[in-house]
Amino acid sequence: MMFRQKVGIIVMLLFLPINQPLWRMFMDHLGKPIEMGEVSFLGLSLFLFIAGAILTFSAGQELDSDSVD
Repeated sequence: MMFRQKVGIIVMLLFLPINQPLWRMFMDHLGKPIEMGEVSFLGLSLFLFIAGAILTFSAGQELDSDSVD
């Protein structure tokens, strides 16, 4: 498993939309509440979740590919 895929899985698990209340409680506990509306925070969570899915499931790219003549 590539490092990119590991990061993607971690991002997907952290930003599951169901984890929104946990993020809010955690940040409130730290004394830095999230100053964002519910719908905006849902959109951000979905965006980060999809970014993690792309990192996890996209095909690996090789930089040293031979050119076809």
